[in-house]
Amino acid sequence: MLARFCSLNALALAAACAAYAGEVDLSVTTQGKPTAARVYILDVAGKALSIPNAVSYIRRNETHSIVDGGKRFTLPAGMYTIRAEKGTEFLPSSQSIDVPAQGLTRVHLDLPRFVDMNARGWYSGDLHIHRSPIEMPLLARAEELNVSPVITRHLGGPRAADAAYPAQAMAPSDATHLVSVQNQEIERLQRGHGAIDLLNAPTAAAARMMTHYPMEVDFARAARAEGAFADAEKPIWKHVPVTLALGQVDAIGVVNNHFHPNGMLLDAETYGSMEREKPEYKTIAGFAQWMLDLYSSFLNCGFRIPVSAGSASGVMPSWPGYERVYVHLDGPFTYERWFARLKAGASFATNGPLLFVTANGKQPGSEFQWSKPTKVRLSIETRSQASIERIEVVLNGEVIRRLHPRSSTFQQTISINVAKPGWLAVRCFEPVTNTIRYAHTTPFWFPQNGKLPAQPADARRWAEFVRHLAATLSPSDYLSAEDHRAASSAYRQAIEFYEGLIASK
Repeated sequence: MLARFCSLNALALAAACAAYAGEVDLSVTTQGKPTAARVYILDVAGKALSIPNAVSYIRRNETHSIVDGGKRFTLPAGMYTIRAEKGTEFLPSSQSIDVPAQGLTRVHLDLPRFVDMNARGWYSGDLHIHRSPIEMPLLARAEELNVSPVITRHLGGPRAADAAYPAQAMAPSDATHLVSVQNQEIERLQRGHGAIDLLNAPTAAAARMMTHYPMEVDFARAARAEGAFADAEKPIWKHVPVTLALGQVDAIGVVNNHFHPNGMLLDAETYGSMEREKPEYKTIAGFAQWMLDLYSSFLNCGFRIPVSAGSASGVMPSWPGYERVYVHLDGPFTYERWFARLKAGASFATNGPLLFVTANGKQPGSEFQWSKPTKVRLSIETRSQASIERIEVVLNGEVIRRLHPRSSTFQQTISINVAKPGWLAVRCFEPVTNTIRYAHTTPFWFPQNGKLPAQPADARRWAEFVRHLAATLSPSDYLSAEDHRAASSAYRQAIEFYEGLIASK
């Protein structure tokens, strides 16, 4: 009798709710054509709602649903704001609506496209994705994301290895939104030395590991021997100076998963990062500067490391492609050509602004032999959904020119004196809010006699860092004496590499 009573009351409640609800018929287009997009719904109190029976994402302060052209759904009667967004090349569109009880409200949101990156030869990728491979083709279309390597094997710490590693490299998708699945992340936090992403790795990495062994450089070396791409994920990890010195890094995430659409993960040391040397690095703007200063210091050791980007969507409150790297292709777009050009450095990383830079008509990653001070014609263009606060031209880690567009669109050609050999890069920043959005190019290279110079102060910094890192470990941190000897040898090789840079100077 009680069960029947509860059942009848549940039906009555459902009927009552239906009587005070209305239907919404939502369509989303760009340039008049249906498109997939990310959709936000806020009620009058500012509460975020997801759409029933849609692919939705709820992480901390990020709640959205994906609508593929159109969706009909029910909302309780009341006032709402519905907003649609799509990647970095489109402006958002929103509409306030009053949903009547038992009525139908039609909503049409058209997303203006202010730049077509593919038409300009630029194709985007997010190198750090933890989303479902089944959902990812839709998510890639919703964000206009061309390359989506999904992490399907995540090892380190308490994580158990996935039951099976994909036998095929690619998931079903269309020709311009490619999804791959043979991708792995080795992540050992706290006492560990950080994370490294192994993309396009045909063989599953061994799950058996200690906190410090095998080392990240060991995993990278084994994967790269089979053609994989090793992304250092972010420059703050302790393993990076070692993995770089031993030649096993293909790119590094200067725009990464600590930056979110509506906030920041300012903590780093808790997760096992390097220590921040300056108090200002603990601010929102300073955290980004820390990333860029570390990257500059590595470049000042003569490393030619392209920039990359990754969102860690699936873990962090960001969508796939919030952090992304754009790669320039001179010919047709393919997955293989995209990674080859990324490795060559024809790229810029961003979580918002679009940054187009050429030096004497050449794309980032290009090389110019330096024999004496020389003038370079630097063409800079920015396009963004928001205004650009400043643009910085950086030579060997020093800002040598600042521009202040304070506009969402900017274009100017300037002459830059490259007074010494090394590297030249350009970066730009939107105004700081509760987060920071910025972009950074891979450098243009200016070697002298075929070699990039090393700055003794930077080389000394990393030699001392690796020496200290090695000293924190003891034989008890390893399963065997052989493992300890192998790790000690790797640290010694890295120290010798940096000391060699100092001696050669």
